[in-house]
Amino acid sequence: MYRGTDLHTGQLVAVKALRPEVVSGAPDAVARFIREGEALRELNHHNIVKMVDAVEEDGRRYLMMEYVPGGSLRDLLEEQRALPVKRTVEIALDVADALTRAHHIGIIHRDLKPSNVLLAADGTARLTDFGIAHVTGGPRLTGTDRAVGTVDYMSPEACDLEALDRRTDVWSFGVVLYEMLTGERPFTSELLVEWGR
Repeated sequence: MYRGTDLHTGQLVAVKALRPEVVSGAPDAVARFIREGEALRELNHHNIVKMVDAVEEDGRRYLMMEYVPGGSLRDLLEEQRALPVKRTVEIALDVADALTRAHHIGIIHRDLKPSNVLLAADGTARLTDFGIAHVTGGPRLTGTDRAVGTVDYMSPEACDLEALDRRTDVWSFGVVLYEMLTGERPFTSELLVEWGR
């Protein structure tokens, strides 16, 4: 991820580049990248990072997105550990609004975690990184033989490679909420992997 400037508007943007080594190692990487851009364009919600443009130049692909200057929820948790209840509720409501919008149009995020929640200068939370999102009715770009997401935040059914729906995001949301309130995750990666066996 890079910070850049949109030459047409002068606006600061975050630029996500699809690296050539990723493309060569994962045949579905380009399709995922394109789908992420399409999902962001479709979402259009104040608690979801806005898509500015998608660019292909010299065979490389880039997504230009709204630049969110306040860091991530992960950064905030590393700094403060547990958050005050009032701040936790503010962030939770913003993330819940973002998930409601995504689920309403058939998008399952599948990787909700503190590093994918950005904090704007005004304190509002913005959900980002729809790179492994599933679009209901869209083509399946992940094999059924491997789990996708971050293990510490994955639902048991995701670890068990079962079909997923929006409830997997609700599980991850609960884990993030717990972590905001307590400063730690409710489950260890080892336990979640054991559930998946």
